[in-house]
Formats: sequence, C-alpha cells, structure tokens
Amino acid sequence: MTDGPVTVSKGRKPGKKARTHQRERRESRARREAGWFYKVLGGRVPDERNAPPEVRSAAVQIEAWLKAVPPFHRGALSLRFTPREWPKAIVGEFHEFSSLVIRLECALHPATGKTTEELEKASIARIEEAIAANMANIERIKRAAEARENAASELKTVKVHEEPPTPVEVNVTRLEHRAARHVALAIRALGKVRGDVPCAVPRANPPERKEPMPATELPPSSSVHLVPSATELPPACGGEAEDQDAASSREVRTWH
Repeated sequence: MTDGPVTVSKGRKPGKKARTHQRERRESRARREAGWFYKVLGGRVPDERNAPPEVRSAAVQIEAWLKAVPPFHRGALSLRFTPREWPKAIVGEFHEFSSLVIRLECALHPATGKTTEELEKASIARIEEAIAANMANIERIKRAAEARENAASELKTVKVHEEPPTPVEVNVTRLEHRAARHVALAIRALGKVRGDVPCAVPRANPPERKEPMPATELPPSSSVHLVPSATELPPACGGEAEDQDAASSREVRTWH
C-alpha cells in the first residue's frame, strides 16, 4: 500500500481567534503587573535591603517593561493604579479613572505660573459642579416623567412645566471615555512589550499600601501631560494606534 502525498503547512499564522486570545492573555498579565507595581510598590523598585529577592527581581523586570513604552502610556498607568484621595462625588462618578480624569481636565485649562495643586483644585471644582448639574438635570427629567405618568393614569391632561437644563461646562461622559481609552491603549502597549512570558508578579506579595497618596501629591512616574483630544489620542500617540482587532480590555467603555 502506497501512502498518499503529505501536505505540510509551513509558517502558518494563527487565526484571528488565536491572536485575540493571545492579546487578551498578554493584557491581563500586563494589567496585573502594572497594578502590583504601582499599588503595592508605589511605582518604585524596592531597596534590596527592604524586599525579598523575588520581589525586587519582579519589580526590576516590570519597571524595564514600563520604561520601554512611551511616557504618556506610563503616565496613564501610574494615574490609573496609584492610590490617591479624591472627593466622594468624583470617585463615585469615575471610580478607578478619577486621577486620570482630573489630569485630562487640567490639560483643558492650562495656566502658566500655577502649581499642580492649584490646577487640580480648580479642576475638581469644575468637575464637581458638572456632576451636580447632571444630577439636577436627571432629577428634573425624572419628575417630569412621573408627572406625565400620573396624569395618564388619571386620564387627564396636565401641562408639565419643564425647567431648562442646567448648563454644564465639563463633559463628564467624554472625559471618562477618554480616560478609559488612554488606559486601554497603555495596557495594550505594555502587553506588546512584555510578550508571552509568564506573569512577573511573585506569588507572595508584600502588604499593599493602605494609605493612599494625598490628592495634591503627584505619582513619581506621572509627570506627563496628556494632550486632550475630542475623540482620539493626540497625533504624537500615532505610533500606538489601535490594532485592527477591537480592544479587548475591560477598561474600554462605550461612549456615544
């Protein structure tokens, strides 16, 4: 019996599903590593006298990967993962993106000669005012809807007096969308740099920093100005444009 011809596939590239799975695995590890480096270690490689060898080795490796990505990506990751204290209204609205949202809003109002603390305080005031205005507008819409519903149930016509919406200076939704996008692209960039090696975070982690940084203290690696843009990253970020595949990170949120 004679065997038939044997076809050998050489250099076959993985399919789209396999590439997506590979990217998601890289980004999952990159997200964990960045979170550990900034949340647990404060964004610094610990001194060899104050940390076990495996912790210092992991920190050195993660720092090297972070240094290999553009500075604006490092800044986004530092702002995303470094614990800081912010007003309840801002944290309730933006959660883990609060620091980055404030930095992006600051960039919309540059001022020469002002300190970072003053810029942040002004940004906080504008954002809190916008959040309060949005809540007031939602409450007005809710009351008007309830009045119409009650009138319909009683089979009578009621003229609902609708107050004009409160003007809002800060587009809260757009800021959150842009912050999430910055973080997602930063995670993707770090995933590309780190490749497919196992996660560098050691199994036995040191205790996480319990005290967040004061709201006026800047993270060590976040002294980068993120240039605002309506929907996209600034032209200087063109080297890290999105891949053809949609971003898989859960950091991305839909915005209309």
